[in-house]
Amino acid sequence: MSNTTNYNDSLSQSLYRAEQVQNGEKQAAEQAGVSMRQLMAAAGKAVFLQIQRELPEHARLALFCGEGNNGGDGYVIARLAQQAGYRVSVFALKAGAELTDIDNNDAHHARQAWRDANNNESDFTDFNPDNFDAVIDAVFGVGLSRPLEGKLADWVKTVNDSALPVIAVDIPSGINADTGTLTGAAIKAQRTVTMIAKKRGMYTSDARHYCGKISLAELGVGSHFQQQQTAEWFLAGGIDYHHWLGERQINSQKGDFGHVLIVGGHPGMPGAVTLAMQAALRTGAGKVSVACHPTNTSVVSSAQAEGMVHGVESAKQLEPLLQRASVVVLGPGLGTDDWSKKLFDAVMKTSTPILIDADGLNLLAEQNLSSERFILTPHPGEAARLLGKSTKEVEQDRFAAVEQLRKKYQGQVLLKGAGSLVASERGNFIVARGSPAMASGGMGDCLSGVIAALVAQRLAPEQALIAATYWHAVAGEIAAKDGCRGTLASDLLGPLRQLVNGKDESEFGNDGND
Repeated sequence: MSNTTNYNDSLSQSLYRAEQVQNGEKQAAEQAGVSMRQLMAAAGKAVFLQIQRELPEHARLALFCGEGNNGGDGYVIARLAQQAGYRVSVFALKAGAELTDIDNNDAHHARQAWRDANNNESDFTDFNPDNFDAVIDAVFGVGLSRPLEGKLADWVKTVNDSALPVIAVDIPSGINADTGTLTGAAIKAQRTVTMIAKKRGMYTSDARHYCGKISLAELGVGSHFQQQQTAEWFLAGGIDYHHWLGERQINSQKGDFGHVLIVGGHPGMPGAVTLAMQAALRTGAGKVSVACHPTNTSVVSSAQAEGMVHGVESAKQLEPLLQRASVVVLGPGLGTDDWSKKLFDAVMKTSTPILIDADGLNLLAEQNLSSERFILTPHPGEAARLLGKSTKEVEQDRFAAVEQLRKKYQGQVLLKGAGSLVASERGNFIVARGSPAMASGGMGDCLSGVIAALVAQRLAPEQALIAATYWHAVAGEIAAKDGCRGTLASDLLGPLRQLVNGKDESEFGNDGND
C-alpha cells in the first residue's frame, strides 16, 4: 500500500521549531489582519478559557509573569480572570519594574493595564502555596535557552513541591521547545496551552513528563502560519493506519502475508525471540520462523505452537531460511560472541529488509555498513554506540541523534523512548503515546515482531515502522489500565491484535491532548 494522508494538511499534527514560531507569528498575524497586541489578547483569552474549564469560580490563582511576551500573555490572563471573579495574585519576575515603552511594547501595555485596574505585583519569593488553589506559569516562552538557576530554581521547586495544579502558557518554564530537555529545572504542568503551532520538543524527552495535557490555541492565524512555515516533524496518529493494510480477501492464504524470520536466541536467552515471534503472529504475519541456538529450540517451540523454530549452529544452516524470508529480524537475544557474529554476517548478505535491534545493533556498531534495507530500532544507549557518542549526548538532542543515524546508516530509524522518534523515507514522526508501564523487559522485542509482521504484509518499511510503533504505544496504554507496575510485554499482544484489525483507538481512551 502506498497511499497515505498528507500530514502537511493538518496543523494539529504538524510540529515546529521555536525559531519558526518566533519568526513566523508576526507575518501570520499580518496576513490574518491581526495586530500583535490583538494576538497577545487572543493568547490570554485562550488560557483564560482553559482556566474556566478546569478550575472552579472564585479559585485563588497565583499567576507568575515574566518580562517578555509570555509575561504579557499572563497579565491579560490576570485581568480576564479577575473580571470573572477569580481571586488573582500576580508575581512578577521584576516586581514594580518601570515601564518605559507602554505604547510600543505589547507586554508593557498589558502590564500597565493590570496596574491601571489598581492591582500590584509581588516578588516570586513572596509566594506561599498554602494561599492558592492553582498556578499559572507565564514566565518564559519558547525562546528560553539558559538554565533556571538561583531564585528561579527555588521558585520551580516551591511550585512543584506544592502539588498545586499548574497551567503553563505556551510551554512550561524551563523546557527547551526544540529538544524537550530540561534547562536546569522546569515547572511541571498538568496542562499546557501552546500558541499558534505545536513545538516539536513538547512531545519527547523530559517534556513528556512536564507538559501534561497539551492544547493548541492557533489564535486565528494558524492556517496563515502553516502556509509560510514548513513542518519537518509530525505527530504520528490522526489517520487510520489499518487502511494501509486493507481488508483481506475471502480467498486469502498464509503465503499472501509474508514470512518473518527472527534470528537470535543465544544460549540461555530464549525469551526475546519468543516475544518477537508471538507479536509477529498476533499482528498478521502469514508465517513466522525463528532461527536460534539449538539449546533453545524446545523452549521457544513450546511457547507458541504456530511458530516454526529451527536450531542453527552455523551460517550455512541459516542460509535456506534466509532465502524463504520476506523480512528478517536480527538481534533479539542474539549475543555478541562468535556464533552471533557468524549469523549477523550471514543476514547482512540477504537482499530482504532487515530489522536490526538489541545485540544486532551492538554488532552493527562495530561494522562500517549501511543500507536502505535497514530498519534500525535503537534505544538511547544503543544509539550512542552506533554514533560513537555517550547516552547523555543522545538524550540532549534526540532529534539530531535520529537524523544522524538515518544519514549514517541510510535505512529507516526509530529512536525509542518517551516520545519515540521515527526518521524515515515517508518523513519524520513523533509517537507521543505510550505509558511508563512499558518500562519493562521484552517491550522492544515485541515491537520488532510487529514491525516485521507489517513489512511481511507488504507495507513499505517506513509505513510499517510508523504504524507498528504507534500501535505498540497505544497497546501499552491499554495494558497499563490495570496499573503501571507489573505490566508485561506479553500483555500487549491482545490489544495489538485488536488494533491491527481496525479497532478504533478512541475506544481505548484519550492520548492526553485536545
